[in-house]
Amino acid sequence: MYFVIFFATYLVVGNLLHRVIFREIKPDISTHFRPGQEFYSKTEGFRQRVTKQENGFVYGSLVAEPFAAGPPRHIHVGFDEIFEIENGELTIWVDGEIKKLRPGQVLHIPRGVPHKPYNETGEAVRLKGTFAFPEAFAFHLQQVYGYMDSHPDFMHSPKTLLLMSLLQPAGFDSYLVDGPPVFIQQTMGYVVGPLARLLGYRSYHEDYDFPDKEETTDIFTERTTQH
Repeated sequence: MYFVIFFATYLVVGNLLHRVIFREIKPDISTHFRPGQEFYSKTEGFRQRVTKQENGFVYGSLVAEPFAAGPPRHIHVGFDEIFEIENGELTIWVDGEIKKLRPGQVLHIPRGVPHKPYNETGEAVRLKGTFAFPEAFAFHLQQVYGYMDSHPDFMHSPKTLLLMSLLQPAGFDSYLVDGPPVFIQQTMGYVVGPLARLLGYRSYHEDYDFPDKEETTDIFTERTTQH
């Protein structure tokens, strides 16, 4: 009985402190993105460049570097993804099935379907056109990339649970396939989030944000002669 009272008090008071009284200070996401900014993860080997922010979405181009490992197997519950490439061959694991995507083919992955794109070839693969991410997801994706590259054990550490308990309720709509069921991962934000804040975790670090000076890379403008 005492445990139930303690736990209920923790949930109410902890989330009140975490989400209302001591809310995290972050930039205004609705005006955060500018053309030319880059998302890059050395761990994943994916490089993405912003083309515009409009109507709650961030649009950009994407290049999968040679032998890019890609993200972990994951699920989005709030948006679909469409893959179409300009060159080479992109491998995509989709709900237990391996698909090889080549120029001229389009792969639509509905929300809720587990997937993982990666590059098994020695050639940089460029997605055709632009992709669109919800702006809250794009904002926190930049943070995840920063954590992943600065903490090599990120995906295999118990600390990941603490960080995700802050990122996912804030808009990072990505849930690990190799983790608890999605509804449990969603619930953990309200259960573990206050504890994560108490332990010093945050969903936004300025060091992981876009650099003040934006650099360009030829990999986005490069055009291959091989198809």
